[in-house]
Amino acid sequence: MSRYTRGNPVAPGVYPLELLVNGKKRGRFDVLFQAVPGSDIATPCFTMPGLDRAGVDTERVAQRLKEAGKGDFDDTDASVQCVPLVEAVPGSVASFNTADLQLDLSIPQIELRKEAAGYVDPSRWDNGINAGFVQYSLAGYTTHQNNGSGDFSSVYLGLQSGFNVNGWRFRQWSTVSSQNRGSGTHWQSVALFAQHDVTALKSQLTIGDSSTSGDVFDSFNVRGVQLSSDDRMLPDSMRSYAPVVRGVADTNARIIVRQNNIIVAETSVPPGPFELNDLPATGYGGDLQVTITESDGRQRTFLVPFASVPQLLRPGVARFNLTTGVYRDTVLNNHPWVAQAVYQRGLTNLLTGYTGAQFAEGYWAGLVGVALNTPLGAFAFDVTAAGTNIPGVSGGRPGYSTRISYSKLLPGPNTNFSVAAYRYSTSRFYSLHDAMYARYGSRDTTGQYDYRTRSRLQLNINQPIGESSSFYIAGSSQNYWGASKGYDLQYQVGFNSAYKRVSYSLYAQRTRLQNSKISTQVGLNLTIPLGKVDSNEHHMFDYLTTNVSRGSNGDSTIQATASGNTSGATPITYGVNASRIVAGDNRTVSAGGYAMYRAPFATYNVNASISNQTRQAAFNADGAVVVHSGGMTLSPPLGQAFALVEAKGAEGGRIINGQGARIDANGYAVVSSLMPYRVNTVALDPSDVSLDVELGNTSEEVVPRASSLVKVKIATTQGTPIFAEVLDREGKAMPMGTELFDESEKSVGIVGQGGLSYLRGLEHEGKLLVRWGNRAAEQCVMPYTVPDDDKADRGQRTGIVARIKLSCDPALVWSPPAKSVARRSAGAALVSSLR
Repeated sequence: MSRYTRGNPVAPGVYPLELLVNGKKRGRFDVLFQAVPGSDIATPCFTMPGLDRAGVDTERVAQRLKEAGKGDFDDTDASVQCVPLVEAVPGSVASFNTADLQLDLSIPQIELRKEAAGYVDPSRWDNGINAGFVQYSLAGYTTHQNNGSGDFSSVYLGLQSGFNVNGWRFRQWSTVSSQNRGSGTHWQSVALFAQHDVTALKSQLTIGDSSTSGDVFDSFNVRGVQLSSDDRMLPDSMRSYAPVVRGVADTNARIIVRQNNIIVAETSVPPGPFELNDLPATGYGGDLQVTITESDGRQRTFLVPFASVPQLLRPGVARFNLTTGVYRDTVLNNHPWVAQAVYQRGLTNLLTGYTGAQFAEGYWAGLVGVALNTPLGAFAFDVTAAGTNIPGVSGGRPGYSTRISYSKLLPGPNTNFSVAAYRYSTSRFYSLHDAMYARYGSRDTTGQYDYRTRSRLQLNINQPIGESSSFYIAGSSQNYWGASKGYDLQYQVGFNSAYKRVSYSLYAQRTRLQNSKISTQVGLNLTIPLGKVDSNEHHMFDYLTTNVSRGSNGDSTIQATASGNTSGATPITYGVNASRIVAGDNRTVSAGGYAMYRAPFATYNVNASISNQTRQAAFNADGAVVVHSGGMTLSPPLGQAFALVEAKGAEGGRIINGQGARIDANGYAVVSSLMPYRVNTVALDPSDVSLDVELGNTSEEVVPRASSLVKVKIATTQGTPIFAEVLDREGKAMPMGTELFDESEKSVGIVGQGGLSYLRGLEHEGKLLVRWGNRAAEQCVMPYTVPDDDKADRGQRTGIVARIKLSCDPALVWSPPAKSVARRSAGAALVSSLR
């Protein structure tokens, strides 16, 4: 206990710890603690990179130290590279939690760098561990026709395999299919590629098979090299469009930003110009009402127009794409070289500019466009010029295409209105897809390139009505060059609402595809809860869903499904259904059922039905196998990033929000879906862990890069829990704070009140070193034996706590274990602190 009477007990050295700034976690770093001359206090010392990771405005720090004559943080001069926190940032306070290895810094707000909402320091982005995986999707289907026309069965296996090495992600996608009415088993390679983050450009480098995003030009498949910006690397507040709010405050003022009478941002600013550039994105928008409340009570209000189309970006935000390789399409007779370059940039609140170019053998295209945010709504307009050289046709085929899109949220009725029109202004315009089919496609197999789209119109309107109802219209129309092909038309109107606990929707839709007749369909959907709201009684079925529809040709459908689920950590969802379908002269009456089970290591689906015409059955199994240094671990289907949890001895422990994942017999579990470049908390529920296992920590924060496998290690201590009564040579209780060490001199417990100490992880028998001071006379050796009768069976969940007595044996002499770890030099410690 004596070391706690001399102030800060932290010894000088480098500590791997979790850094918090004003209560917010910044990640885990190595921090150097330097001894203060003439005292027993050690204080944290930071380099410029360390301060930057903490979110400190390093330009202010460098200027302050330069004015004080304390150097410029020259990276080559280790003597001035590290400065105590209080000197670097006046007014700051450091608090070190030695038990949890947490350093909490309290830093004045003015000393911190301004960061966008949702910002995560890229130094926290984790490449994860080197590992591999195989993700599978297995499906089987069989049907029997009662009329004797024959049975049909098929099996499909989709495989996504890959491995991660030092930040590189290697992937291969393939499929295997087989059916009884075919040429046997067929294997197809879908894609093969390698990918790596380019952090400085907030982008992904992909080598191999990939597809372009389609933000400016239509998307296409390519085998080559692609460098494309990745919006997932941006802070949450910068990923979607929202305008920058600028104004001037006369005093220390309160700023409130409202949208549709809802407060979306609130802050305080000092006198002078201010700028809010990290407002949250809210879909299609709605004008922003900004209220400035001065300290003397005066208020001023102004509006900032806000509507959004996909091309709009926040001021200063840019997107780009650079692609080159060969055009991939299995229908084409050839795979020509192709290249694309696209750039988009938010210039002001009002204006976003974008441009792009495409090149291929016998083809070129250039595009320029602008997106505008105005009080009347958001507009985007672009023009594309393209030249195509088609074999057998003299000269090139230049053409032009214009595109305009519009979006507006009417603030009064909250009507969400968006329209996008595409018009090909000349018959000689070819998109890249059209040009490739015209040059390399087979007219016999495609017959497409002479019937290119002439114009297309899309319309979407959504109108909320009251608190629980809405009305919508969605439609599109498209016609072609080549009158014989006619036009496409499809639109749908609908109304969704609820009466008490019953939800219902009415809809009508009309469709015409090219030269086919117009078909119209109307329908009604009902969802009825089964059972009482305030009842805890579990029913076999929770909901009854019905659908009734009728078409203009006389076809009709009546269908009903009763669905439910079992309770528990991994519930089974199931249902039964019945239907009657009239299609022309055919009348089909059927009944069937389905079930889905989300196991900790896979997802399984089965369904079957029988009718007056057919019998059918199908199954699906989706999951993954992750291969790592500790073995193989089964997992549900993997997401954009995933985590491997290691908790030795904690078999059966459930991962919170882990889609049912549990620690397996080898001590591992996979959290199959994490958000890349965001802070994710991985936590283990200790309630299902055996009582003879103690968890050192139950949760950890991770920030995975895309497609990475990060490792989360939950420290565990296995062994019978023991309450020991610790006595001195005279049989009296040892003083509180006495520390106990095992034979490797690892601390295993501290004496509390009444001489009692809680111990775990001890061998069946051995010796403990007990120390209550720094002098040789203030320590002794205690032998111990854990009684066999008190040992708990590992398979039991109740656990047994053993009680033993420990007392000093003067005949025993402590033999310190051999140590092979050398102390690091101060220079090595400084280098470590820069990692």
